[in-house]
Amino acid sequence: MNDMMDQPDLAGPYLALAKRLPEMAAHAPLTFCGMSACIDATLIMSEMKPLIEATEPPEAVAFANLLKDRAARGIGGEIRVEWPAGPAFISERLTPRYSLGGTGPHAGWVLSALNAPAVINLEDRNEHMLTHLPTGLLLAEGGELVLASSVPPRGERRPNVYIFEYTAGVPIAEVVPTRSTRIIVRFNDPGLEHDDAFDAVTRRLASSAGSGLIAGFNCVPASDLDAEFDRVFGLTRHWRDAGLTVIHLEMSGFETAANRDRVLEALPGTGVTSLGMSQSEFVDIRPEAKDETRLAAEMLALAERLQLRRVCVHADHWAASVTLDDPEIERDALMAGCLLASARAAAGRPVSPEAPPAGARFRAPPFGPIERNGRWNLVAVPSPYIAKPATTLGLGDTFTAGCLLVLGTAGGRKR
Repeated sequence: MNDMMDQPDLAGPYLALAKRLPEMAAHAPLTFCGMSACIDATLIMSEMKPLIEATEPPEAVAFANLLKDRAARGIGGEIRVEWPAGPAFISERLTPRYSLGGTGPHAGWVLSALNAPAVINLEDRNEHMLTHLPTGLLLAEGGELVLASSVPPRGERRPNVYIFEYTAGVPIAEVVPTRSTRIIVRFNDPGLEHDDAFDAVTRRLASSAGSGLIAGFNCVPASDLDAEFDRVFGLTRHWRDAGLTVIHLEMSGFETAANRDRVLEALPGTGVTSLGMSQSEFVDIRPEAKDETRLAAEMLALAERLQLRRVCVHADHWAASVTLDDPEIERDALMAGCLLASARAAAGRPVSPEAPPAGARFRAPPFGPIERNGRWNLVAVPSPYIAKPATTLGLGDTFTAGCLLVLGTAGGRKR
């Protein structure tokens, strides 16, 4: 079932979807994209000799060993590293590539590349941030939506988040990874963006928007979580009461299971309708799902416990959802997410694809394509897989953007 294989019959539906995407984006309602933002400083691990071969200070040696260990095990994810001097060590010896970061901004970037409207939550309006915002992305300013390119810079530059990418088969010293992915490293806890203009504008426009995305609780200090729940979920309740039908929380890697579980337990009654995460993040929450034959049952159990309409899991080779809503729309949403993520992996940046990338391979998903379990629809699709991508940065966020484009457009039609 799970052997890799070339299947033109699987590529065909993706080609048909690619032809529909431009018109879908042209008629898409506004997407709200929050709640954290940063500038990513990206480094290629196979080209980081000054760090990987460092013999001092001890923190650099320990950090290099941490990165190599994760690469050897094919683990990406996001981690917090206690090394205050780390950013200075890196900037003095290496040359990162800078780009927009954060789940909400990445999703907004993808949607703007399709010419679909998206506004991001952005408190940091320093020149370092604004110069990396893509053309077409919207900000809230003076009570209105404006192009980010028209906003004057202000404020102090905030710390970068570091991205360490590695590629299957490309050596990192003695380590030869078998999987391509990236490790996200924070040397501090930047917290969420506090953009009062975003809050005000989205409250006013929620009745006509398509979907809302929230993410970033993993970068909030534990002592601040309750206050941020009050603030962010107060906003999502308003969105929901105003008629926004799709409000999605995208999980990330948390330093502690306790903080992650605090986020999950806070969800019921917040207006959030949808929850998404990577396969590894889901297995951390529901360990039984390591056995893919248990995947659907564990997703259903989580959706029921958290009173959600949808739970989505994305993996390298497939994406799957359990949903109370239309399974055909859900299948299109999963395929749109997979297609856009695969196209970004191949191109190295968000693009509007004309077809699945050349050389993409397909693997059968754990269930589906559409099954029924009581009141729930179980939907799964294979993803066009690129073994050696040009980038692995933002692929999960890109997948989320594709899902929200379809789900938000369908929700807008219902209203």
